[in-house]
Amino acid sequence: MAIGGDAHGPLLVNSPQFFVVPSSTPESASRPKLLPPEVQDFTGREDDVDRAAEAARAALSTAGTMVAGISGQPGIGKTSFALRIAHMIEHEFTGGVLYADLRGVDPSPAPPDEIARRFLHVLGVPDSEIPTDPYLRLDLFRNRTADRGLLLVLDNAADEGQVRPLLPSGPGTAVLVTSRNKLAGLESTHRFDLAVFPTHTSFTFLERVTGRKLAGAAAQAAHTVAEHCGHLPLALRIAAYRVQATPGMRMTDLAVELQSEHERLDALVVGDLAVRKAFNLSYRRLGKACRNTFKKLAHVPTSEFGPGICGALTGNGEAQARKALRKLAEANLVEPSPVNGRYRVHDLLKEFAREKEQKGSPTGSLSDVRRMILWLQGSALRAQNHIVGVLEVKVATTAGADLDSFEAAVTWVEQELANAVGALVMSEELCRPKETATFALSLTLVCQTVGRWDEWATVCATGLRASTAAVDPELRVTFLTETANLARGRRDFDTAFTHARQAHDESRATKAVGLITGTVSLLGCLLMDLGRRSEALPLLHESLELAERFNIKHEVGKALYNLGTIHRDSGELRTALSYFERDLSVCREMSDEAGAAETMNTMALTYAELGESHTAETLQRDALTVFTRLRNPHKISMVLNDLALTLRRQRRFEEALSLHVEDIELCRSVGNASGEGVAHGNAAEVLYRLGRIPEAMEQSVLARECFVELGDQQRFAQTMVSHIPILFHDGPEVESVAAVNQALQILAEFDEVKTIALAHHVLAVEYCEKALWEETLSHAARSLGDSKVLPPRTRIATCLLALRAATQLRDADAVRRYEGLLRVLRVENPDPTLTDSAADLSIRDPDAMALSEE
Repeated sequence: MAIGGDAHGPLLVNSPQFFVVPSSTPESASRPKLLPPEVQDFTGREDDVDRAAEAARAALSTAGTMVAGISGQPGIGKTSFALRIAHMIEHEFTGGVLYADLRGVDPSPAPPDEIARRFLHVLGVPDSEIPTDPYLRLDLFRNRTADRGLLLVLDNAADEGQVRPLLPSGPGTAVLVTSRNKLAGLESTHRFDLAVFPTHTSFTFLERVTGRKLAGAAAQAAHTVAEHCGHLPLALRIAAYRVQATPGMRMTDLAVELQSEHERLDALVVGDLAVRKAFNLSYRRLGKACRNTFKKLAHVPTSEFGPGICGALTGNGEAQARKALRKLAEANLVEPSPVNGRYRVHDLLKEFAREKEQKGSPTGSLSDVRRMILWLQGSALRAQNHIVGVLEVKVATTAGADLDSFEAAVTWVEQELANAVGALVMSEELCRPKETATFALSLTLVCQTVGRWDEWATVCATGLRASTAAVDPELRVTFLTETANLARGRRDFDTAFTHARQAHDESRATKAVGLITGTVSLLGCLLMDLGRRSEALPLLHESLELAERFNIKHEVGKALYNLGTIHRDSGELRTALSYFERDLSVCREMSDEAGAAETMNTMALTYAELGESHTAETLQRDALTVFTRLRNPHKISMVLNDLALTLRRQRRFEEALSLHVEDIELCRSVGNASGEGVAHGNAAEVLYRLGRIPEAMEQSVLARECFVELGDQQRFAQTMVSHIPILFHDGPEVESVAAVNQALQILAEFDEVKTIALAHHVLAVEYCEKALWEETLSHAARSLGDSKVLPPRTRIATCLLALRAATQLRDADAVRRYEGLLRVLRVENPDPTLTDSAADLSIRDPDAMALSEE
């Protein structure tokens, strides 16, 4: 990029000490060469350079002129890029190379006819023959260059109108145009919009410019410096020059100096190079409306935004904001994001905008921020209405995005939730606790429903502080409850229980029935999670009675779901289904798609345990469709895992494995370590069933290591017992038996009666296959000790195992006992897929042990 200067002496942002100094011998007018020297430390952009060079070379064999438009934000390195290409290919253009700085950022850019006069002079036209009339002068320029085969570099163009008159029309000519504006209206142009450097290129660039090999602490500091510079080439060059030119300064010193974002522009100055100066050259060319819009961007909480939030900040509305943003994008002061209609602003440009905004009225800035907050709050409430179907917060604002559908609401949340949460933090800093707490309340349910847990954590913490400061007991209980729900979702049950107990106690003082009902229900759920089912059941019944008495619909649905879950865990599957079906009806009545999908998935697990796997699959695919529409990664992961379990019951192992692998990648992408552990564990079981033993063992180890690292003893123990076939693959070694017994003890602490019974069933299968009949009979008997918790299929299979072992041991009493039990089970649960032969493969039902993510 050139700042100021003219065709004979461009002032580049590159250090003169790195220039290739051309020969002082004047070029013949028959083949002029006006290129400034190339920058020797040019770094990166290899693909773009090759592509641009190829496009320019193509002009040599075409009838028309090739134009390459090179644009980008201030300091991106447009001039260096153009000169790199020009020096690579200039020898191929027999007519010569012309260069001119069009002074596009100056208050008075160079007129095209002035540039044409200078070019004509270089091409050997005497001054006396160059017309004074600008139009005739341009005509002569086009005539003299029509068949010449030139390479023309027009640097720092202001707009299309400045460039068009200077484009030769003959064959074999290539033109490289650089501009801070996109020149989108320029015809037949190959476009190169330069981006900031990737991380590795920034590091290499710092090494090249400083002339130092950076390692250890210096390398780490260089990466920090690159981040603080936003990987902008001009900023990186200035940073490198400062280290290079300042005695005693190290890269670590500069990294510390650049930490404060409000002081970075002051630090990024060396000699006559300054990032602020480069930005200001573009800013001063903006119209008043665009300047105002650009300054307001300082208040946007994140680096990406849409016209809605911009319109709220300016107070001019979305339509005017959209126009202003298009102009700012053309000037490369903002850049379009990958999402159509949205924009990004570089961190250093945002800091430049903040400096400009601070020169205005503080009162005006405060009003801008409050308008933005109200717009985001109103938008969040409209999104909540479409997504959840429940409007729990009423605020005095009509502002907000125009959201007319479920899909529009989900898209808004995906795009603007980070800005909304950032604005919530700004609201707290304005010391308006009541407004902040209300704003947080409008965000919490949306965060929960779409699975944005990090944002949910910020909302909960901010809301809890604000509601406490506002002395609002009801809002405080709400945020204690939400904090407990978040901790429960993350399986931090101790933290969840502490907040839930506190919310339960404080809700009683409010006398608000809805809050009391919700906290009773939550406390019951957590007691159930902790294995304290006898304590949980009365609380869940209490919450249902309160919700039904006071007609609190959403709490009715929660209570029904929770009661269904506790009956399912107790093996009362038909009773559980009756609760789930009632809950599903409530969710649909309230248009609660997320709640309905959650219930359908749990119903599917129950149907699968009853052997109705096709019904289960239908329900789960419907649930997956809903959560995919919601774009909730945690719930998508849950259903992927549970659908895979259903497919396993249908012996569709390859399909199940593909879902587990997809789940692993999804969990890894969103940082859901617990979900990833579950997926590894279940993938191990499928691989084992497919005979891929080494891979199964590898996945098993990954799963167990994951839960050890998380400190999740419960899921570690569940994984251990579900992997009994893998652990016992080479026989029931002493270490394997001891590990399984330890896992069973952990499960007993969590009152995991059903999982323990299933574990004894699988142990019986393993010992049966190895003809260890006493162990087979012992574990089968322990599995059937409380047979009501097991699914019917597994009870029958376990009874068959016991009968076979008793027969082998010639234990007549045991044979009679299990024959009688088998007859009872057959009457209660007729199942034509099972035979009375204990040797039938149907005795093995290890998929009943697989971990669900629900």
